[in-house]
Amino acid sequence: MIPQQPAFSQERGHALRIALIYAVIGVLWMLLTSGIPALLFSRQVSLRDLPWSQTVSGMLVVLSSSLLLFLLVRKKLEDAHRAAQALNLRDRAIESSINAIIIADHSAPDDPVEYVNPAFTHITGYAAADVLGRNCRFLLGDDTDQPALENIRAALRENKKGRALLRNYRKDGSLFWNDLHLAPVQGDGGVVTHFIGILNDVTDSMRYQDELEHQATHDTLTGLPNRNLLKDRIAQAIGYAQRYQRGLAVAFIDLDNFKLINDSLGHQSGDQLLKTVAARILSCIRVSDTVARLGGDEFVVLLCDHQAEESADCTSANLTLQRILDEIAQPYQIGPHEFFLSCSIGYSLLPDDGDTAELLLKNADMAMYHAKELGRNNIQAYAAELNEKVARRLSLEGDLRRALENGEFFLCYQPQIDLATRRLVGMETLIRWQHPQRGLISPVQFIPLAEETGLIVQIGAWVLRTACKQAKAWQDEGLPPVRMSVNLSARQFIQRDLVASIKQALEETGLSAEYLELELTESLIMHNAELFISTLRELREIGIELAVDDFGTGYSSLSYLQRFPINRLKIDQSFVRDIAGNADSGAISAAIIKLGHSLGLKVIAEGVETVEQLEVLNSNDCNEIQGFYFSKPLPAAEMRQFMEQSRGASL
Repeated sequence: MIPQQPAFSQERGHALRIALIYAVIGVLWMLLTSGIPALLFSRQVSLRDLPWSQTVSGMLVVLSSSLLLFLLVRKKLEDAHRAAQALNLRDRAIESSINAIIIADHSAPDDPVEYVNPAFTHITGYAAADVLGRNCRFLLGDDTDQPALENIRAALRENKKGRALLRNYRKDGSLFWNDLHLAPVQGDGGVVTHFIGILNDVTDSMRYQDELEHQATHDTLTGLPNRNLLKDRIAQAIGYAQRYQRGLAVAFIDLDNFKLINDSLGHQSGDQLLKTVAARILSCIRVSDTVARLGGDEFVVLLCDHQAEESADCTSANLTLQRILDEIAQPYQIGPHEFFLSCSIGYSLLPDDGDTAELLLKNADMAMYHAKELGRNNIQAYAAELNEKVARRLSLEGDLRRALENGEFFLCYQPQIDLATRRLVGMETLIRWQHPQRGLISPVQFIPLAEETGLIVQIGAWVLRTACKQAKAWQDEGLPPVRMSVNLSARQFIQRDLVASIKQALEETGLSAEYLELELTESLIMHNAELFISTLRELREIGIELAVDDFGTGYSSLSYLQRFPINRLKIDQSFVRDIAGNADSGAISAAIIKLGHSLGLKVIAEGVETVEQLEVLNSNDCNEIQGFYFSKPLPAAEMRQFMEQSRGASL
């Protein structure tokens, strides 16, 4: 290892040589001018007569001067070395800086660049040869209309510091964000001769900031605007519409039975479904419109700039919403599963239904709930009377939450009769609500509300347990055992512990599984067939019978009907109602009966009220009937009496 040389040793050596040379020359000069060398060779002058004292004094002066010269020269050389070191350090710092540094000649026209460091080339892609002699404005490309540029222009005019955040462009044309700091450099006399610019590439920081802003204003799953951005866009659209006498619509979209699919397939598949729905909605609107996701399965569409004078029945907004409704209804394929979705849409219009974002959203939401009440999969416009209806609905919801614990529900049972033997073979369980103030409330009013709020799961469990308990009690009393049919809602069906909970109800009540039948709607099992086949098979393995309710009103696949372990098809009462006088209804009912028999299933018709209906069904070999012709739904005591009277007898 080479030992480190003492600091400034080279400068000391230079100073010492200069001092020694001066000393030697001075001493020699003193000797020569004293005449001593010449006198030494003269025999006429003795040595003690020579001018030794003057000569020695002069030499001492020369030597002293040499010492002072050494010190002065050494200091000057050391100061120069320090200055050179400092300048070299600054040069290396500038060359090594990760920030681009530019030096421009302010004394020359157009402030040409005199120097750029390597970081400038690294950031911009321009070599020093590409830049020297040019003004830095070439980094702006065509993007010269930037307000922040005025700060730089003012700094150059007024010879002061300046700063600006600019959009600049690399040699390859790509954008980068430049946080530019500008500072003047003064020459002799205080005149600004140069400007130094420090270019900071803050592209990553700007991108991160943009991402944070995007996350604050957009839904992370679908990338759609969220509630905050939606309200801002609605406010802007309202201002534009009012200024130019244009119209706008705010539509609230809620997916029907999304929770069913989400809970059955899992949240990952549910998320994929929501992304697909978002893409489908976007495909139906214009660039000037907005689609937002508020969370869950709720979307809002802002339709801007349609004619304000268009009627509610033929607005361009209504046509767009119909496209959305149709597009969402198309089948979905996620992995091996194919299923169907529908949606309920409610909308409000400016200025008739509100003039603020909050009011338009609120009224569109009310219209959407009205669409759900009307059977879902439809579009409804806001109407003023919905306010009162929503108030009643909220009141009813509060009462519904308390009804179960207060014991306000009771069950009725409607007999099901075998057409061939005219004997009682089963009964359907129907829930009723006896409100302490409002009296008897129709299931049509509270069942949809119970499904929306999720209360149907608790209510359905109570119905199942109570019906099983009642059926076992009648059997224990010696009455003939008959099939007890219980409706199962979509919300109940997707519960992961459904099969276990039904087993538990049967075990606790002591009812044999063969006397329990579960009714599921056609739309529930057919639209999401792949999801539910395994559950249906588990229920059949227990011994429970299965029936498809409201058959003929939905979409069915023969291949799925063959695969489903069902026992019975139930013809919807809408076909039975006109079966005697309407050829179409008669044909549909006959076709359902033949289809069921060809698949080895029994067929039951509900809503039978007249002898004409009975005769048509009998002529088509319908197996069983249910309806007012034989009996209305009966409370437990009256149903027991009906069973006593029909024991072993034909009705």
